[in-house]
Amino acid sequence: MAAQTTPTSHTPPTSQTAPPAATTRGGKIVPLLRSRVGGLIAVAGLALALLSLYLPWLSTATGGGITALELTEVLDLRAMAPLNFLGLLVLLVLVAVTVFTRLGFFAAANAVLASLVLIAHLIFVWVLFNSTDTADPMLAGLPDGTSVTYGPFVAAVGFILVIAGSVLAAKSAEYLLPDRAEARMFKDPQGS
Repeated sequence: MAAQTTPTSHTPPTSQTAPPAATTRGGKIVPLLRSRVGGLIAVAGLALALLSLYLPWLSTATGGGITALELTEVLDLRAMAPLNFLGLLVLLVLVAVTVFTRLGFFAAANAVLASLVLIAHLIFVWVLFNSTDTADPMLAGLPDGTSVTYGPFVAAVGFILVIAGSVLAAKSAEYLLPDRAEARMFKDPQGS
């Protein structure tokens, strides 16, 4: 009859994934909350940028305001509206992926796209400033006596929040790409 051997010490099985409540990075524990905060900041920024479309961007001499949505009609920029809508839709999709996943690639792509949108927005605001209360406006079609109000600045703050939130989400991301072991952004403490 063969003798049975008993193990001298019992070691629990080790998991190759981090516990659900936290992620490990370089020996430090990063709470799951921190990895989601960046996505939530990006959501708040995008909501602020979308809200700015309904705020006055220009004030008229009569005391009225022209919103960003009305501005496209005043300046006859309807051809640009689908491009602007598509850009905001892509930002919305990337922000949603950033919030619901911890994939660094999408958060980084969102930061890059939001940076390009911010640059384009600032150029448009500069052109808008140079088209109000001047004898030689850069944009034709604005009513006389208009001036830029707070709407464009709210949009700029929104885009800055999208960039900051996306960068934070990318820094605390667990994976660069989904379901690929080689796309892990950091190693487990077990060395896997």
